[in-house]
Amino acid sequence: MPEDIIMPKLSDTMLEGTLLKWFKHEGDYIQQGETLFEVETDKAVLEVASSVSGMLTQILVQAGEKVPVGTAIAIVGGELPKVVPQQEPLPEGAQKTGQAKKPPAQHKETPQLKVVPHKKEAGDAAFAGGTHASPAAKSYAAERGIDLSQIAGTGIGGMITLKDVRDYRAHLPSRETPFPAIPAEPVPAEGTTVLSTMRKAIAATVSHSKRTIPHFYLSYDIDMTTALNRLVDLNRNRSDADTITINDVIIKAASATLKNYPYLNALYPEQGLVLKKEVNMGIVIGLPEGLIIPVLKSADSLTLEDISRGVKKLREKAEAGKFSSDDLTDGTFTISNLGMLGVADFAAIIYPPQTAILAISAIKDTPVLKDGLFIPVKMLRVTLSMDHRVVDGISAANFLRDLTRYLEKSDFETVAKPCCTVEDD
Repeated sequence: MPEDIIMPKLSDTMLEGTLLKWFKHEGDYIQQGETLFEVETDKAVLEVASSVSGMLTQILVQAGEKVPVGTAIAIVGGELPKVVPQQEPLPEGAQKTGQAKKPPAQHKETPQLKVVPHKKEAGDAAFAGGTHASPAAKSYAAERGIDLSQIAGTGIGGMITLKDVRDYRAHLPSRETPFPAIPAEPVPAEGTTVLSTMRKAIAATVSHSKRTIPHFYLSYDIDMTTALNRLVDLNRNRSDADTITINDVIIKAASATLKNYPYLNALYPEQGLVLKKEVNMGIVIGLPEGLIIPVLKSADSLTLEDISRGVKKLREKAEAGKFSSDDLTDGTFTISNLGMLGVADFAAIIYPPQTAILAISAIKDTPVLKDGLFIPVKMLRVTLSMDHRVVDGISAANFLRDLTRYLEKSDFETVAKPCCTVEDD
């Protein structure tokens, strides 16, 4: 029985997608789970696997076309569409005598699956001008005047990743660039301009959030002295690639603490409030062209080492512009960390349909009065933004108090037990 392949919703904010590439042709047999096509969303370029097995009988949307989520883009199963051959006009003599010209014999060929390996050569004609590059790579190259056609892509299907561009730039002669130097953050010319696809998606999301969610905010100052000392001990014999960061520690602490506060680890779509059992932690990652929020699944059940590896993997995917659909969906709570940029204090906007987001500022040396003396303490300010329809101030304050105790105690491997029972979805 024929089944439609539809344009899937690959992120919580995706409304439409651009079909970049088909990995199969009409007449090819595909297995369920086999990569079928590639899509560019407002967030990233994603490869999508087939949800069914069978013959790809018809492609309805061609490469380069943009269609809304839910649109049928191909048909699997059934019969291949019949192609009616066009008849050649009869010769003038045959038209007069009524004799038709006998068509030449046609040889029926069995469709063959043709695999063409991609050659990673600079200036590949198929991707001239760097058109097959991740959004982050395009933005980074444009800001620095780098010609993408000179770069060999190492991503899936030969895609040029942000790492490829950075590696290429690092090997350029120190005083030479392929184009005149461009400032890292060029000042736009005066006049009207157009937002990028990602920025339009961000604008729509934050506008909807502030318009429909009654935000309120609570801040807490946390003594991170013990946590930082503990972090030094944890990283003493680790390589740079395995280093655990303070951001990993905060994710661990927040995930464990959220188990006691199901209304902060919840979704509130139009259909009604949904309490979630697992903590799927959204992590805000900044890219040159905007923000993206990949999700670390079941963060509450992960060790600190697992969290560190998971976050690093998500960042690598963000730089390459290559996520799976699972990486961008089902977040239940989000952390936004601007501390590494020295930001002293800020409040983040809730990412709908979630009910809360935690903003992390910079750790500052702060004089604190202890036993009659002022001593320098490593203080961190965190600000919790909440949906006041779901969460009240007392519950939010208790969450921040427990988070503070967890971090100040610095027993990172302790897993808190939930105070409330949350039913499975």
